[in-house]
Amino acid sequence: MVPRLFEPWALLLLDECHLRPSAVVLDVATGPGTVARVAAKRIGPGGRVVATDISRPMLDVAKSKSSSPDSAPITYIESAAAPLGVESATFDFVICQQGIQFFPDRLAALSEMRRALKPGGKLAIAAWSHIEDNAFYAALHAALRESVPGDLADRLLAPFSWPDAQVLKSTVEAAGFHEIRVMSASLPLIFEGGIAQVVRSLAATPLAPSLAILPAETQSRLNATIGAHLAPFLGDGKVSANMISNIAIGRT
Repeated sequence: MVPRLFEPWALLLLDECHLRPSAVVLDVATGPGTVARVAAKRIGPGGRVVATDISRPMLDVAKSKSSSPDSAPITYIESAAAPLGVESATFDFVICQQGIQFFPDRLAALSEMRRALKPGGKLAIAAWSHIEDNAFYAALHAALRESVPGDLADRLLAPFSWPDAQVLKSTVEAAGFHEIRVMSASLPLIFEGGIAQVVRSLAATPLAPSLAILPAETQSRLNATIGAHLAPFLGDGKVSANMISNIAIGRT
């Protein structure tokens, strides 16, 4: 999922940041470290990146990835978003790509990000829009609802659980940020391996352990239903659909 989904969106989000060389950058909810590595490349060896995540296994994945020799060093820290285990007034930029919707207290997390920023520092947040705006996942969710227990299928909704751009803006504002700009952006999601690759991609979701223990008949039915629901997005052997995300930029 990194090259198909998270890396293209990391590039777009960091384009909106206008990172400067030798900056000090904090990446909150770094996951496999995609944003951290792209940011480190952009700011160069004179800069510094700190990347936090609550999940040690995800940090282990991030640490296993190599960076180019002309990149800034990256320090990985196991930490929740609130409280955030970093020093105050330290960072020029704080970035959070597709993480804030999972935080139990989003305002507290944004307040912690503001605490970590230097005066005049910049915040950049991305969160998916409504699942209905992301047709690929809407179709995948419909296929799951037809094939597996509803509570299992609805776990796919979690990434789309904070989709309102105005709510995003007002929460960023409530955390004390200024000069807030919110935009909606669209990028294609392409599975060049077709339906079979989409099915394999479910292994990268929180549903994977539960799907793996389903009876073989249920798994077969699910695969067939996924194929039926994604057929409208299939062309030349590829599955392709646009993803839409809200992006908020603000300053301290």
